[in-house]
Amino acid sequence: MEIEVIERRENKLLEREEIKCIIKYDGATPTRKEVKEAIKNGLGIGGYIVIQHIKPMFGIRQARVYAKVYPSENVARKIEPDYIFARESKKKEEGEK
Repeated sequence: MEIEVIERRENKLLEREEIKCIIKYDGATPTRKEVKEAIKNGLGIGGYIVIQHIKPMFGIRQARVYAKVYPSENVARKIEPDYIFARESKKKEEGEK
């Protein structure tokens, strides 16, 4: 998976870094977990990553990704809505079956 960063900015008010990028992949659209790992490894980011959305582009194996990087999960839980964390835990449960 290849990552091309479109925009990367620091949001000091919300204690996070916001990243907009395009990922290029083979096969099916990657999962949120795969995208998190690619961002963490490809950009050398530490902290807690929240994937806001992954939007595949029509006709090509690329997707637009909007990710937020917090210093810790506790900071993210103060700011992000509960459904974001429920979405991640739901995916973990499905993967265990």
